Amino acid sequence: MSELNLNIEPLQFKNVVVGVDESEQGYFALANAIHQAKEDDANLIIASVLEMGDLSTIDALHLGVIKEKRAEIEDHLAKYKAYAESQGTKHVSTIFADGAKAGEALLQEVVPKVHADLIIVGAHSRDGFWESLGSQAAYIARHAKISSMVARKAN
Repeated sequence: MSELNLNIEPLQFKNVVVGVDESEQGYFALANAIHQAKEDDANLIIASVLEMGDLSTIDALHLGVIKEKRAEIEDHLAKYKAYAESQGTKHVSTIFADGAKAGEALLQEVVPKVHADLIIVGAHSRDGFWESLGSQAAYIARHAKISSMVARKAN
């Protein structure tokens, strides 16, 4: 057996994306992303996704309903950004995405757009209609071409 070379420099991330939804696990992912961004003096990009597949067929056909849900997500993103900045994070931005599945939208749309080198999501979500991000954690961990963290708050 060969000898281990433990003289490895850890990654210093430059662009950390966190997928946040209205859940305890989503908030835990945000807290961990804030910590990592501050540790590495990285850009923090807070992302939320409107999963079109979660809308009923009737709602998906009404532009007013989609605009209302999008406005609600944008309000939450502003709240998350203000919180991150209040915690001392220097470089914070937000991004909204929509798609059939949250995990796909994050990996195929958001990550390349912001040149992310780390993605963080919560382990799972249970409450609210933003169940999408946490339920996509396994997908993200398997398919991400960058480092990924699934943040899980123990109960």
